[in-house]
Amino acid sequence: MKRKEINEVFTPRNKDVNLLMYIDRAGHEKNLYRSINGSMHSFLFGESGSGKSWLYKKVFEEKGNHFIVINAANASRKGSITQELYEKCFSGGKAEKTAYKETKKAGVRAFGTAEIAHEAEYTLPISDRLKLCYEHLYKQAGKKNTTVVLDNVETLFENEGLMGELSDILILLDDDEFADYKVKLLLIAVPNEVFQYFSHAKNPSSVGNRIDEIPRITGLSAKQVLDFTQRGFVKNLKVKMSEQFLKRLSRHIYTITLGIPQRMHEYCECLSYCIEDNDWNYNPALLEQADNKWLKKGLRECYTVVESHLNSEETSDGRRNQVIFALGRISAHQIDTQKIAAVITQDFPKNKPDSNSGIGQVLSHLCKGEKPILKKLSNSNFYVFTDPRYLMCIRIMLFIEPVTEKVKKRAFRLN
Repeated sequence: MKRKEINEVFTPRNKDVNLLMYIDRAGHEKNLYRSINGSMHSFLFGESGSGKSWLYKKVFEEKGNHFIVINAANASRKGSITQELYEKCFSGGKAEKTAYKETKKAGVRAFGTAEIAHEAEYTLPISDRLKLCYEHLYKQAGKKNTTVVLDNVETLFENEGLMGELSDILILLDDDEFADYKVKLLLIAVPNEVFQYFSHAKNPSSVGNRIDEIPRITGLSAKQVLDFTQRGFVKNLKVKMSEQFLKRLSRHIYTITLGIPQRMHEYCECLSYCIEDNDWNYNPALLEQADNKWLKKGLRECYTVVESHLNSEETSDGRRNQVIFALGRISAHQIDTQKIAAVITQDFPKNKPDSNSGIGQVLSHLCKGEKPILKKLSNSNFYVFTDPRYLMCIRIMLFIEPVTEKVKKRAFRLN
């Protein structure tokens, strides 16, 4: 087989599903399919780049589900979810009028025998526009189910008016006037605490009773990343490498991208061009080049933020640096002082802490500022990354100097 083009294989920004490289995610696909065919609206969440869009497009297209996608960011800009859906439904210019004119004649007693006519314009109510959209989608789908995908829902959370409108739309799920059109919503968002946002909207219990929260979309497993690596480099780009090199490469990709599909595509695209420049000969030394290219391409800002927290003189043994390094070693989604202390004890035996003292202070500090690395979960002692890219950056930029056990950063050239 002929070698594929790099931009055919690794497609980090492709809006369509890349079937060459799509890794089946049977569990997630089954959960989504069952949810959208259930009796409630659906909510799909996961970190940015985790493959939410590719997942629903793959399932809908494979199963023949009729769907339409609207962007909540556009709705926020226009001030109405319904108006964004209306414009998307009737983008071909065949929309019903958003206003209508009515002509009335004045009575003859007022003006003798003359009849005076006047014309007034009335705006079509927004609720009627929603009904027109549902009717249009119902006909377009051949009177079968339609899913309205509302992407980037998190852009609405701070807008009380739009959250109220969304709540109203969700509550119409089993309204006699709307239910017959067989239209349901699939909400797509990054945060996994969506119900705390709906709790501030009107009728929170009514909304909650109409949303099915699908299990969180996570990164690919180590085995799936190995499949992705083999398929991309060996099968499609015809790069020759031993099984040992392939496994090492796969582990590196898994470690620094967390198995998040978009980040994997980004990194492998960078590495592919390094291999191409080396006459399509792979060797592990190219990983440092790829790391540098990927860091500059997508993690430059994260590098600067992490760097600003390093080299603290707060403690004599550089506790803050140890904590930040330990953050990169933890695979759990939620982090607490005990987990950090365990990593420091293992990785810094000469400078291990006598207690957890100071660790909590560092974690709290990393939650502050204009660009915090961490956020503390409400009503708990756990922390999470504000963006998984900080974790990726820490893993790629920091290492331990063996003799001194000091945390050092790799001096990537960002310019």
